[in-house]
Amino acid sequence: MRMSSLKTRILLLVFVLALGLGAVLNGLSVGAGGPELQLPATVLVVSVVYCAILFWFGLQVSRYSQREKRQDARAMNPLTAARTVVWAQTAAYVGAMFAGWHVALLFYQIGLLSLRSTWTPVGGAIIGVISGVLMLAIGMIVENMCKIPPSDSDDEQGSRASGNEQERRGYAQWAEGDKKF
Repeated sequence: MRMSSLKTRILLLVFVLALGLGAVLNGLSVGAGGPELQLPATVLVVSVVYCAILFWFGLQVSRYSQREKRQDARAMNPLTAARTVVWAQTAAYVGAMFAGWHVALLFYQIGLLSLRSTWTPVGGAIIGVISGVLMLAIGMIVENMCKIPPSDSDDEQGSRASGNEQERRGYAQWAEGDKKF
């Protein structure tokens, strides 16, 4: 089974849906006398720490995928690398949602600037947009760091598809230059 990579169209769709949902739900909340639906600053700080840890894992996977640097990433294995890719894709989707939601709040806060004497809510919305874009970017970067470059042996094995099936089952395969007994 092959893992699919991030699609820009889907990330854009998630951003737009979060933008629309953020605008509608914030409008309903404020219209009903409730609070503005902005994430607390601690969530945004945690997202930056989250991105730093994810980027570190991405570096480890990148080192592991390069044979000459593999000893620098001893704690890494293929399963952890696959989990890191899934984690990176999740970060990209969550970042798109954070960014879309906070762009909606930013427009709402800018609309209220003439009624308020403080820029604090606008600053919070801007920080939210920045953290969402950071998560989106780090997710996309780490996903690209986790891609394994094709090797020369992959081309040879691709031309011998039946041999790959036999090798997977444990049967030996004869190369053209081998002697038959």
